[in-house]
Amino acid sequence: MKRAATWLARKVPNDVDLSRFTVGVTADRRSEDQAILLRRLGVQVILGPTVRTLPVVEADGLRPLTESIIAAPPDYLVANTGLGIRTWMGWATTWGLEAELREALGQVRIAARGPKASGAVSMAGLEVWWRSPSEQLADVSRHLIGEGVEGQRVVFQLHGDDRQTTTAELRAAGAEVTELPVYHWDLPEDARGAGLLIDMCCNGELDAVTFTAGPAVRNLVELADAEGRAGDLLAALNNRVVAACIGPVCAAVAVEEGIEHPIMPANWRLGSLVKLVGETLAARIGTG
Repeated sequence: MKRAATWLARKVPNDVDLSRFTVGVTADRRSEDQAILLRRLGVQVILGPTVRTLPVVEADGLRPLTESIIAAPPDYLVANTGLGIRTWMGWATTWGLEAELREALGQVRIAARGPKASGAVSMAGLEVWWRSPSEQLADVSRHLIGEGVEGQRVVFQLHGDDRQTTTAELRAAGAEVTELPVYHWDLPEDARGAGLLIDMCCNGELDAVTFTAGPAVRNLVELADAEGRAGDLLAALNNRVVAACIGPVCAAVAVEEGIEHPIMPANWRLGSLVKLVGETLAARIGTG
């Protein structure tokens, strides 16, 4: 966090007064980190999580699935997210299975979607066999299919959103795929913050909204729709309110939901997202 703040201070001019602007944050995880970075720019910040991250507990079958992987290690593991790998290893430690799981996965080719997943694999004492340079699941799928996965066993660590095509693509290529659910995303338990963001967007009181996950976009629109305000929300996000997404997957969801021109940084990181928001709002000063 300190490194991100230092980098941001170097990249964003501090002679631009952004105090007139207000930015809404829809994230649940790391929302305070994001708020700190935004406040360093001088903007006002409204926290209104539209999503919550819930772990998969033992009752959901994660432990027996883990035990089956230990008993018969697969040929490949797709490490999709850093949070997922860390959470899985944390549960394994709780169950007293960490050493056995690490030993089993030491025999497996581990393909990581991006640096966060790769870092979590390395922190668990395991070796990353291949990492996607684009951080896209589609590239992971293509690479595995190119390796020849017919008849191979693949464990795919799911992210919190069940809308993905990787499992179907690998199965169509002949792989035997086991899905590993570690956490899932849901609507916020307390939606008052999200409701405030919706009100402020529709009333012209918000200048930008940040999204760090596709479900955060979907849930914001869903919550607005429940209030009969989805049309007003999208009209705002397609006009004066900047919709800033962490990366292309999140931005694609925004477009699917009706947000016509979401922005995203070239480097799909939180500090880069905040920097882009600051630059975009700074460009508005003196133009209207």
